[in-house]
This record gives sequence, C-alpha cells and structure tokens, in this order.
Amino acid sequence: MRKELSSAYHAVENGAHALATRALQYYTKDTPLNTLVVYAVIKALVLLGAVLASLRYQPIALFQNPVFLERWDGGWYLAIASQGYAAGYPNSAAFPPMYSLLIKIFSLNQLALMPWVEVLISNAFSFIGLYFLYKLVPFVVNEKYRLQVCFAYMVFPVLLVCNLVSYSEPIFLAFTIGAYYFWKREKFGYAALLAICSIFTRQVGAFILVIFLVDMPYGYLAHRERSRVIRQLVVIALTCAGVAALYLFYLWRFGNPFIVASVEASNWGASLSVGNFFNNLRTYGFEAPFSARFNYAVVPIFLVDTLLVVATILALLKKDLALSAYSFVTLATCVALTSWPYSFVRLIAAIFPLYLFLGLMLSDDWRKNIVIGVIAVVIAMQNLFIWISGAWLY
Repeated sequence: MRKELSSAYHAVENGAHALATRALQYYTKDTPLNTLVVYAVIKALVLLGAVLASLRYQPIALFQNPVFLERWDGGWYLAIASQGYAAGYPNSAAFPPMYSLLIKIFSLNQLALMPWVEVLISNAFSFIGLYFLYKLVPFVVNEKYRLQVCFAYMVFPVLLVCNLVSYSEPIFLAFTIGAYYFWKREKFGYAALLAICSIFTRQVGAFILVIFLVDMPYGYLAHRERSRVIRQLVVIALTCAGVAALYLFYLWRFGNPFIVASVEASNWGASLSVGNFFNNLRTYGFEAPFSARFNYAVVPIFLVDTLLVVATILALLKKDLALSAYSFVTLATCVALTSWPYSFVRLIAAIFPLYLFLGLMLSDDWRKNIVIGVIAVVIAMQNLFIWISGAWLY
C-alpha cells in the first residue's frame, strides 16, 4: 500500500513537472501570442480557484449575482452607462465617462447585456495593456527583459484581481502604456489619441504629460530633428486640450468643472494638497502607535508598495528619466490624497513603470520566477475570493 501511494505521488509529481516544463518552453519562445495565451491561463486559474473557494465557503455570494465580477466601482460605471450621471448624483460625478461610454457602445445600449459587457471590456483591455507593454519594453530596457516584465504584469496580485473584475485600471493602463509606446514609435497621432482616452478614463491620465515633456528634450538631443520636436509639441498640445475637454465636459454636464474634487472631498475625504502629503507621511510613517489612525495590519502593505515605487524611480533614472519622473509624480499624488490608505494599493498597481522595475528584478532562472508567480497567484486567488464575498478590498 505504501509503495502504491509513493508510486502515485511520484507519477503526479512527474506529470506536474512535465506540464510546467512544457508551459515554460511555450512561454519562453517569446511571441506576443504565447504571452497573451499564458496570461489567459493565469487569469483562468485565479478565477477558478476563487470560484471553487466561494462554492465551498460562501456559495450564496455567487448565486446572488450571476455577474459576480461586477460590483463596487463597476456598479457605478454600470449605473452611469444605463441611466446617465443622474444615477447616484452627485457621487456619480466622481467616475470619469470613458468606461461607461465603452459599456454603452459595446452592449449596444442593451441593459441586460451591460453587466456582462462591462466585465468583458475590463478583461479585454487587460490583454491590450499587456500587448502594449510587450511592445514597449525594447524601447525602455533591454529586449531580453521583455518576458520578465510581462510576467510581472501578469502575476502582480492586486493588478491581477483588478484585471479580472469590473474596474477601470486595465483600461487606464492600456491607454497609458499604448500612448507611450506610440510616442516611442513616433506614431504621434495614435499617441495623442490614446493619451486623451487615458485622461477620460481617469483624471491622473493627465500625468502622461510628464512623460512627454521629459522625454521630448532627450529625443531632440538624440536625433536633432526639428520636425520631430514640432510633432511632439503638437501631441503635447492635443493632450493638454484633452485635459481641458474633460473639464469642459464637467462644466457642461454639472455646471462645475471641478466637481470631481469636491465630490471626492465631501464623500470620500480625498483632497489633494502639499499639507496632506506631509501629514500622511507623518501619520503612516512616524506617528506613535497610540494614534487613532495607526493600523499595524495595513502599514506593511503601504510601506512595501511605496518602497517598490521608490525603487522604480531610482532604477529608471538612467534607463528612462521620463518614466522615473512619471512614477515620482504619481506616487506623490497618491500620498498627498487624504483618503490614500483606502485605495493606495490599487493606485500603486496602476503605475505601469513598476512592472518594468519588477521585470528587471526577476531572475534569468525561470524556475525561481515560477515559484514567485505561484505565490502571487495564490495571493490573487485569496484577494478575489474576499472580493467575491462582497468585502471591499481596494
């Protein structure tokens, strides 16, 4: 009996090893299709694991809503798509129009289809963002890091969950990464279009201007082409016009171009100021444990995420100063929001240069990377399980 169990164990172990080896050989062939297929498998594993856990411990959470990946922010975007900004006004004004517009377009304005389409859009854009990242890597770091960078994007737990559910992060990342990719390719019309789409997805999409403004002088020094600089300036001007257009939309729709800031400040305590930046640093970094806001459970997560972005800023200083500056401005903005503890993890996951840094840190030995990936996938399963249960995570 013992020999039979041992034999069965070794058979399973050998089968798993062979399967992992074949999957690794497939992925390391380094083609866009292989990368996207592997990502689809990872997402399917996380979703399946979370669903099985939910069926075991909380089946009611699944059966109450057949589109169980649509909740929280997704509920707001769905309501806006179906009813307009009158739904939940003024709180609904805090959600930019792009995601809701995409839902309305791709569902053909059919209410029954909207929840399903919303989830499909988020997932589809997660693949588009990965594709743009795959194409961007050779322009920023050495091409040999491409698979590691894409792998970091695939398994980063918070992003993996956001890319499965009805959140705007995958749409924002796809537009932002795509805008910089086309900027590097000197396809400036596409760069401007995607930059404007990024701004209409999330207001911080305007930070793409930091990348453009920092990268432009380096491009001129490298090429000395005046016509190229003129085209880049046109992209910058169009992106600025996109920012203005978003505020004009708010003015036309709500009579207040800055309604987002006022709604977030009054309902979610989110206000942006230099004072908040230093106050949050003091509260979550140096205040004594007796402070009412001090929370041992969350501080390590904030510190790790912050250190990751700081490391990204430093690592990209020489490789791509524009992305380093972008990461710094985005991190500073996250810390300067008084409500940053409640969404900080998700905000950090949307800083795409982070995945370039993590890719540089991954090993050339893919067996080690697989171990890291398995741990990350398990964390993502656990996060998605909590999310499906109805608890708000990020």
